[in-house]
Amino acid sequence: MEYKNNEVLGYKLSELPEKPVKEFASVAREMATEGMVLLKNENEILPITKDDVVSVFGRTQMDYYKSGTGSGGSVNVEYITDIPSSLVEGGMNINNEIYDIYKAWAKENPVDMSNSWTLPWHQPEMPIEGSVVREAAKKSNKALIIIGRTAGEGLDNTTELGCYTLSELEEELVSKVSAAFDKVAVILNVSNVIDMSFVEKYNIGSVLYAWQGGMEGGRATADVILGKATPSGKLSDTITKSLSDHISLKNFGNLDRNIYEEDIFVGYRYFETFAKDRVLYPFGFGISYTTFDFSDMKAEVCGDRINLSVMITNTGKYSGKEVAEAYYSAPNGKLGKPDCELCAFRKTKLLAPGESETVSMSFEINDMASYDDSGITGHKSAYVLEAGDYKIYIARDVRRKTEVLSYNVTETVVTEQLTEALSPVIDFKRMKAVIKDGKKVIEYEDAPKRSYNLKERIQKGMPAEIKQTGDRGIKLADVKSGKNTMEEFVAQFSDFDLACIVKGEGMHSPKVTAGTSGCF
Repeated sequence: MEYKNNEVLGYKLSELPEKPVKEFASVAREMATEGMVLLKNENEILPITKDDVVSVFGRTQMDYYKSGTGSGGSVNVEYITDIPSSLVEGGMNINNEIYDIYKAWAKENPVDMSNSWTLPWHQPEMPIEGSVVREAAKKSNKALIIIGRTAGEGLDNTTELGCYTLSELEEELVSKVSAAFDKVAVILNVSNVIDMSFVEKYNIGSVLYAWQGGMEGGRATADVILGKATPSGKLSDTITKSLSDHISLKNFGNLDRNIYEEDIFVGYRYFETFAKDRVLYPFGFGISYTTFDFSDMKAEVCGDRINLSVMITNTGKYSGKEVAEAYYSAPNGKLGKPDCELCAFRKTKLLAPGESETVSMSFEINDMASYDDSGITGHKSAYVLEAGDYKIYIARDVRRKTEVLSYNVTETVVTEQLTEALSPVIDFKRMKAVIKDGKKVIEYEDAPKRSYNLKERIQKGMPAEIKQTGDRGIKLADVKSGKNTMEEFVAQFSDFDLACIVKGEGMHSPKVTAGTSGCF
């Protein structure tokens, strides 16, 4: 698939037909496979081969979650592919007895689609007897458990069972299947990471985050399970031992006010700096069906940029893609910094066994600057590079990284001077990294509050009034051609016209597709 000059597969994106373009389905299917993350795969449970007979468990196999909820999720699609049908379509030998049981149960217990805006986090799991699972194990050598979740606008995640954690019936299912089968893979059709403590608890051999792949997601998931596509996605989140490990949890979801106490120490920036021992799967992690070697790692300063390269060789038996990641570690300075931060990444092409590719990455030196909102460096409301050594790494993930360059800043440099805006107006404490006895620890400091008069700033920044003229026949095309100015065009608008442009039609207007807000 190639995307150039605002075109995909020969179609200009500005001239697409009203009906979905069938060729785009293959693009969506390929894109969905690219992001899937394989976390564990003992004894090569995945991919499924032609010699395997597989029992598929979990009601989500019948009711695939194509997306999350809310504005980004409640979109109109012509169809949704499910996982077991796609597996059969792809040639997998499936245990039809188990499939028929789930199919019949799902027919009697359909998904409530009365309000697709806020679907429940999970669909009720089908109760299953241990004897049925044990009988399936006699006829199948591998098991797949499909677990589904959704969330989104109007339906944020909570700590309730069946949301971040497994429901009681899901827990029973995983327990029974893992007890009966030696080879079990859990496929997660989810919108975000969930509690993963069940993996160790039940000794699950393989885990694939398939996420939510849209209308072609079922086929995309089947492609990865069957090895027609090799997983090459990397975690964009940190998976911890417990939800309570996230320091932001105590400040999340207050109906009146949310305090951003953790400041810059969000996600991996917190865990890699203060709580490495609480991580199950680190940021940027993801394995493959094949293996890769990183060699000939280089870094050099070229003007205002740092260029990096690494040779990646496929050393395994499957074709696959790998991702090279680049991180930097800034001196702690007066501001306090995370141990490391992602600054670039690049994925290889599809590499055959034994094939190599040299991957290049680049980022601006100023990208390593930190924002000083308090003036502690002497440069308030500015991005600064504090003096010291900036370590540059090429990595497989945030934990497996190799230093390739040390860039020294002799004295603090202002890279961009800005203006204070959106500052807090109430007192609260925020986290800061300080070094004590050679180790970074958490201290709390007062968050700087607004130091300007907002009303005065707005009044001083108001543009000159444009006197309304009424319709003078000036078209927007006249502005483009230079015949008239934008001010002359806008001056024709009445108050009602201007209000309509700001408001749009609204998502309940009969003039637009249901759920579309802001249409003119």
